[in-house]
Amino acid sequence: MRGREGSAIVLAMLLLVLLNAIGMYAVSRPVPVPDSARHHHQSFVARNMARGGAHAAIAQLPSVFPEGAPYVRRIPSGEDATGRYSVTSQRIPGAGYGYRLVSEGTVPGSSAGRYMVRAEVRMEGGRTRIVRWEEIGPAAATGSAER
Repeated sequence: MRGREGSAIVLAMLLLVLLNAIGMYAVSRPVPVPDSARHHHQSFVARNMARGGAHAAIAQLPSVFPEGAPYVRRIPSGEDATGRYSVTSQRIPGAGYGYRLVSEGTVPGSSAGRYMVRAEVRMEGGRTRIVRWEEIGPAAATGSAER
């Protein structure tokens, strides 16, 4: 047994290197994404675009873009999707500093990638108050058709 001293540790290290290589190969392989997951992702991107557009418009009140003219912004949201939001503002007649905003978030080329936020906002004494907030979109984004 004199000639075999330390051979167990060498074999253990070789086994460790071999298992590590197999594990790295298994983890680095691309995993196919099913269409349902892609639609789910697109609906979430559209929802976040619509919410982001509404909040961006509220932050710009009262010096918001011209009444009735949509403000459109495209934002990259991943390797295969570019989200977009379009916000239209309208003054509420007789409401002082009241605005009605409609923000629509979309992911082009997808039926699941459409989402809308309707908000009613009042400006009172330098403060902005959201009076009404309505979200409408695909069931995958919220768990129901309307929220």
